Amino acid sequence: MRIIIPFAILIIASVFLIKCTSKKANQDNKTEVNDRIVSQVLHFPKSGEDTLKVSYFADTVIYIPLETTKESFIGFIEQLWMNDSVILINNFGGGLLMFQQNGKFIRQIGKQGRGPGEYGKYINHFDVIRDTIYISSTGRRFLRYTFDGAFCDEIKLNYEPVFFSTTADQKLACYEHADGKIYVYNKNLHESPDTFTVEYGVTIGRHWWIHMLNAGYNYLQKTPSGLLYNSFLSDTVWNITSSKKEPAFILNMKDNLLPYNRQIEFCNGDFERFNKMANPYSFVHLIPFPSFTFIFQLHHTIYADDSGYDAIYLNNTKTGEIKKFSTSYIYDDIVSKQKLSNERLTYFYPINPEDYLVTSKKPLDVLKYLDQNKENSKEVPSLLWLNQMKTIKEDDNPVLVLIKIKK
Repeated sequence: MRIIIPFAILIIASVFLIKCTSKKANQDNKTEVNDRIVSQVLHFPKSGEDTLKVSYFADTVIYIPLETTKESFIGFIEQLWMNDSVILINNFGGGLLMFQQNGKFIRQIGKQGRGPGEYGKYINHFDVIRDTIYISSTGRRFLRYTFDGAFCDEIKLNYEPVFFSTTADQKLACYEHADGKIYVYNKNLHESPDTFTVEYGVTIGRHWWIHMLNAGYNYLQKTPSGLLYNSFLSDTVWNITSSKKEPAFILNMKDNLLPYNRQIEFCNGDFERFNKMANPYSFVHLIPFPSFTFIFQLHHTIYADDSGYDAIYLNNTKTGEIKKFSTSYIYDDIVSKQKLSNERLTYFYPINPEDYLVTSKKPLDVLKYLDQNKENSKEVPSLLWLNQMKTIKEDDNPVLVLIKIKK
């Protein structure tokens, strides 16, 4: 049974270069420490403002109602990918769906089943490498498809590829959580990959805990320069390329990081005990853009009923301005004049290199908002957005929200 945990706390943190008396920072703002290259140390401010407005870090917000048909009905968006022409959505328990940029449904990629070229009931993860779609589901295998939906082939591995992504030079990188290692395939999946250890002290018991983390948590984050690995068990964010790894960020979490001897594997499957023991601690998920750095911080808990973020830290990487927002949501003051990310099971999906931060709204919640604020003269949504929302019904597919990050 899979357990979905509400994903919480978007923190956008302060960024300071490491100061080292024995070494000098180079032109890339990197500092050598003990023969390692460290780009940035992230410190978390303690106080801040109440509301984070979209206009502070974005200049455009686009709403896309997704077409609702029998074939395209979405229960829950577990993963999202898009380019300038199509949107791919991993519909939890419902296959991989393709939409046009305007939200019109195109097709389902592959199908569920047990036969050749078919994936299981649940897709673990998917990604796109050049013009090929990679899908992993139950079993130790990859299924590859074209954008037309045609099945290419199936590749079997000696482990189940649950979390994977691509490096800056389009090489497949798989994070094997049971080993704490990332495998980078330089040519094809049939040859031995380069191996990078990113998590130390991993036990077998931790494997089951990682399986139950929510879909919104992404261990491998694409950037123009490489692939970031961010674990909730460590204060180091690694940058992975096809040939090496180096620490890209050090998270100055102090006593907020869950100690090793309080990890889930030491509770012998007693989740209630783990909740009580681990809840005071936090883990983070970092999303860097060229102009801002975002870090999501979530308290350790499994059966959580609360929603939203404890705080949001936003760092302007060009001006050095750092702000903390003690809020559980982001407020769209540009288009819709409503809260974003304040719903349970609502996540942000970073889309690179387009530099979009994407989330979704349930049509029912949008309609409730419109009804409650129809006579509110202080906050007036854009006319275009109001006309868009006139077409949706409460049981329609989610409305995608694309937030274009400022350059």
